[in-house]
Amino acid sequence: MLLEEMLKHHHYKVITAYNGLDAIQKSNQEKVDVILLDICMPIFSGYWFCDAFKKRSRTQNVPVIVISALAEEQDIKKAYQVGACAYLTKPISMDQLVQTIEKQLAV
Repeated sequence: MLLEEMLKHHHYKVITAYNGLDAIQKSNQEKVDVILLDICMPIFSGYWFCDAFKKRSRTQNVPVIVISALAEEQDIKKAYQVGACAYLTKPISMDQLVQTIEKQLAV
């Protein structure tokens, strides 16, 4: 929730999902401009979500930014393989996150 509050402070509208299935359902109901995603989520992994999200024509061009404590090369590589456009390793600064979001929204 801390991340959510910080993003709202930077004037972003935030929709929070608590697992991969919830995220898919919410992305069906709401238009989203960017996805912030952790790889370690309950029910379905972030890899599963990203892959499913990017395969849908409606959301295939929405940037997915992964924020994860997983820092191994194979974790990062797999995230990019399933469609992530950026990978940030925790801990991250708010400046780093906002800069990454703005860069992806400008593409």
